[in-house]
Amino acid sequence: MNATSDADVLIVGAGPTGLLAACELLRRGVGVRIVDRAHEAARVPKALSLWPRVRDIFTDLGVGEAVQEASVPVRAFRYFSDRKPVASLTFTEELAARQLPQPETERILTERLHALGGKIERGVRLLCLDDVDYSGRIEPGGTVTAVLEHGDGLVERFTAPFVIGADGAGSDVRRQLGIGFEGSTYEMAFALLDTRIEGNLPPDEISYYQSTSGTLCVVPQPDGVFRFLSVMPEGTTLTRDDMQRLIDTRGPHGVRITEPVWETVFRVHARRATDFQRGRVFLAGDSAHVHSPAGGQGMNNGLQDAHNLAWKLAAVLAGEAPATLLESYGRERVEATGRIVRDTDLHTRALTARTRRRVAARDTAFRLLDRTGAAARLYAPVMAGRRLAYTPDRDTRQPSTGACRVRDRLPGGIRAGSVFPRAAAVALGLAGPGRAPAGWTLLLRPPARDTAWTARVEHTVGPWPGLRVLRATPDLPGRGGLCARPGYYLIRPDGHVAAHGHTDDLHRLEAELRHALTPTPDH
Repeated sequence: MNATSDADVLIVGAGPTGLLAACELLRRGVGVRIVDRAHEAARVPKALSLWPRVRDIFTDLGVGEAVQEASVPVRAFRYFSDRKPVASLTFTEELAARQLPQPETERILTERLHALGGKIERGVRLLCLDDVDYSGRIEPGGTVTAVLEHGDGLVERFTAPFVIGADGAGSDVRRQLGIGFEGSTYEMAFALLDTRIEGNLPPDEISYYQSTSGTLCVVPQPDGVFRFLSVMPEGTTLTRDDMQRLIDTRGPHGVRITEPVWETVFRVHARRATDFQRGRVFLAGDSAHVHSPAGGQGMNNGLQDAHNLAWKLAAVLAGEAPATLLESYGRERVEATGRIVRDTDLHTRALTARTRRRVAARDTAFRLLDRTGAAARLYAPVMAGRRLAYTPDRDTRQPSTGACRVRDRLPGGIRAGSVFPRAAAVALGLAGPGRAPAGWTLLLRPPARDTAWTARVEHTVGPWPGLRVLRATPDLPGRGGLCARPGYYLIRPDGHVAAHGHTDDLHRLEAELRHALTPTPDH
């Protein structure tokens, strides 16, 4: 059967990444079709952590309160060595993660999808993709054809301008494109048990009980459930009784497993697709990357893939941006994924240190970080997603001169590529619950008592009447983090700073606008 619809984007995979991509596209007026080979929604609570940057995205989507009500906070990481406290990492409310089992995250996103007019087609499997332009070019009017098999045996050919593969680590989309999945697998296996307990455990802390025989990690969840995660001794299995013995010998005192909810054994991979895009087909989430669960970054990374890609597809489909804008998706998300893989690998190797020498070195390093407060000051904002930044790929994205080119490289500096401060974005009306999807915004800091420069700005942005122009006021939250010199910040629809410049850099601003936006026909 040849099928047609008003969908401009076919999404393969209805996990968290695919669902968020669908919601973000629908709220921007893009027709979406989302299919999944599973006949029912996942019930396995694999991913848990939702960090603040992703919760900001959920808040803007309109599901922030639902996430808040269904989840529990994690306000600290506690590290022990042979049951003796070694270090702690305490999170402020702004930086703390919340724990929400993946099925609940999917339920909340699915409800929002339905409210936006979307639906999930289940029991639909991708057989192959036709008409893929492997040159990478996106020519006007082009499409991709997906051959889909339904549960009743019906096979259809469905054509759409774009396809997103969000179908997991064993991605059919990635396989059809012939894209490699490079990386490695950790030598050790891990055992996981979610259970209710007898005894007392902190409901808002993740604890790492480390020893030369391995690490036992304890993670709180909603409804009084705790996750126990441990490295398995080589060549063995790990039963519930074995897990209880691990808790008794090197974990928290006085804790008994009473009502297991879910258990599994798995190996950890650190892999990344060699490309995130082939022409009009994109990879996102686990189909593009998998890595260690240390730090709880996996699902967050996939959700940010979806957020990055959706607004760009919507802008191109609406004719508001050239197709070349889509080339930035793979570059930016590969960079972000590389940093996460590096950080989670370091965390994993620290937690799985086995020799006494390495354990001593690790414990010394943890004590030093704890004593100096460096972890809370430098690493906590990174885990929270507050320091996410894409390296500028064009010189016109930065000021031509000035000390801020050096200052912005310091931790927390607001530079081209970084996320604009949340409090300031909310105050400016660029983000927050109940807001329409943000467009492009130009934030100005004019010279004192000067109108000539503002007039030049208005002339420069004339070809793009849809660009929202605002002024930074003295009471703007986070204003102190902005560059002290008069100038501008060009802010993307996803809240990242596209470009920053000073008063003499309007030619650079114009170059950036021409790169990212399509001028009106009369210009």
